Amino acid sequence: MSAQKMREIVRQIQGLPALQAQATLAVVPRKGARIVSQTLAAAIANAEHIRSEWKPAELQQKISDLQGLIDNTGNHKRRNKYTAEMEKYKSFLDSEARLEPESLRVKEAVAGSSVIMRRFTPKARGSAGPILKRHCNIRIVLSDQ
Repeated sequence: MSAQKMREIVRQIQGLPALQAQATLAVVPRKGARIVSQTLAAAIANAEHIRSEWKPAELQQKISDLQGLIDNTGNHKRRNKYTAEMEKYKSFLDSEARLEPESLRVKEAVAGSSVIMRRFTPKARGSAGPILKRHCNIRIVLSDQ
């Protein structure tokens, strides 16, 4: 499906609580709403998995390990990677809700264009006309803040 059609649906859920966004998508009568709903359900499941897997004591240890790696590395790309990962862990520890499904909000929902498959159909007098089959990528970011 084209990104333009998906953007109309994605705009409707941006900024809503995640559970309310699921209810909204359930009543939208478009094919793209089902696809966005599946992506949103996967994002909620990912958040629940992270919540069950991440323990505060283990995260404190990971943060201190990453800080040691940041201090010892001279490679700026690795340092940026370690810093981003450390910030992700710190934001989880600083949050009161810690990714509870009821507190999740759709922080960002984007539908961007992807590859375009090109096909051709015969036209008059031996020529060919293009058929463009458009695809898109859907990205949904959930936050508990």
